[in-house]
Amino acid sequence: MNPDKKVRRLQGLLYTSGVGTILFSIWSGIRGIESLFELWNELSQEYGTEPGNTVIRIILCLFIFLILMCVTFLYVYIGKTAMAVSCGEKKGNLYIALSVLFNIISWSLYIPQFVNGEAFEAKTMIYLIIDLTSNIILIEVIVFSLLLKKMR
Repeated sequence: MNPDKKVRRLQGLLYTSGVGTILFSIWSGIRGIESLFELWNELSQEYGTEPGNTVIRIILCLFIFLILMCVTFLYVYIGKTAMAVSCGEKKGNLYIALSVLFNIISWSLYIPQFVNGEAFEAKTMIYLIIDLTSNIILIEVIVFSLLLKKMR
């Protein structure tokens, strides 16, 4: 295959992976908010609804919400940077490093789910399939970015 065709093909694949990463950032945000509601309910049942406990729950949930928004922002950053690189802009390697980091964290979180048997529950299985798809897209961002940098 002609080297120019290979570069254009990789650019298209990287652009598509960038869009996929942005779309999965929306999934991450929605799933995170659902987890926040579950945490709120668990804390309400465990510690009651006394004013002091409610303030602690609010602070904890706000802190977790900020972390979730940061993670969602980082997914969007990875996707937008991958799209920019595919269009020929020169960017650093931070988005590749973040993609690797998110993959390592995600894969390490799957292990306890399988060990505890949680991965075989219907809801967890659906989440696992969606998260695996997200990880595959991040792996594609890594691979296509590295190949594109090598070919240019």
